[in-house]
Amino acid sequence: MSDGLELNKVYIGSCLDILKTFPDESIDMCITSPPYWGLRDYGTEGQIWGGDDECEHDFTSSTRKLHSGSWGEKDNALSHHKNATILNWEVEDKICKKCGAWKGELGLEPTPEMFINNLCDIFDEVKRVLRPHGSCWVNLGDSYANSGKKGSVEEQPKSTKGLSYGRAPTPEGIKTKSLVMIPSRFAIEMIDRGWILRNEIIWHKPTCMPSPVTDRYTVDFEKMFFFTKKSKYYFKQQIEDTKAKTVEPRMIEEKRDVYSAKHKGTHLASSSRTMTRNKRTVWSINPASFKDAHFATYPPKLIESPIDAGCPVDGVVLDPFFGSGTTAEVAMGQDKDWVGIELNPEYEKISQKRLKPTIVKKKTREKASQFWDVR
Repeated sequence: MSDGLELNKVYIGSCLDILKTFPDESIDMCITSPPYWGLRDYGTEGQIWGGDDECEHDFTSSTRKLHSGSWGEKDNALSHHKNATILNWEVEDKICKKCGAWKGELGLEPTPEMFINNLCDIFDEVKRVLRPHGSCWVNLGDSYANSGKKGSVEEQPKSTKGLSYGRAPTPEGIKTKSLVMIPSRFAIEMIDRGWILRNEIIWHKPTCMPSPVTDRYTVDFEKMFFFTKKSKYYFKQQIEDTKAKTVEPRMIEEKRDVYSAKHKGTHLASSSRTMTRNKRTVWSINPASFKDAHFATYPPKLIESPIDAGCPVDGVVLDPFFGSGTTAEVAMGQDKDWVGIELNPEYEKISQKRLKPTIVKKKTREKASQFWDVR
């Protein structure tokens, strides 16, 4: 337990509602990847956003179409991905006639401004539950405004079948085919709400998803933002090797022993010297797939350094968009506790299956440690 919060547990429900039940300053760091705007329907019950909490809502309903690329049935981990094999799929909007509240799924808002506002309302609660030394790391991709293309999956060129090239709605004031600049809008709003933006990290994907476009470059990166709650915060410096010939301030020359793989770890008389430096902000990491998970899993390697840097020993890592449990897997690998929030119970079942072996190993290590402590 941590200040009344149950650790190493997935809480099922709306992350905004559940976060409101968490104690103040009970989490050391948050790392997550929320839904991207206008690209995917996760098939969950819509939540109520904005408006008056005391209102007895009277919703009016309307539908609109979103254009999405095809993933193909073999890529569907869960049957309720409504847009998985459908182009121009329909989204239902419900607006309260009394207070203007919107009922729908996060990421499917009709405007980018509404999406950013709803998303940052969640991170307002994250900020409240973070300890003063806490940090928040958010992976968020961009969206293109709707190109206006129409047609069924069968009408796509054969070369594009099985690929994803989602298009968000066409927002007012933004021309079709334009990047909507969702990550930038998000970062600016977070700063306006009192967060300190310490880094904008570029996640370069050497083996990114192929794209059928011919009138622009293929996008092979996403962004991760590193925010802090206060100007003084916990951060374990991250070091990387470098072959740079120019010596920079605070660069370290490390002497490393060399071992022979051929002779099963036999120590050699020689040694290697490697220059190291403070870790940079462009990280080349291949996307990783998890066969039982939904599309939007980030690779464990992407979050290993942030969790090492941002969460102290015996600290607690929060992921409010828990998904298949990558965050918990990495946190436990570093002997740190975690708390997850997931709206969809199906994903929670997937994460249970995935994390069970790691949890068993963690408990075994803890029992062994207690045994030796007693002795």
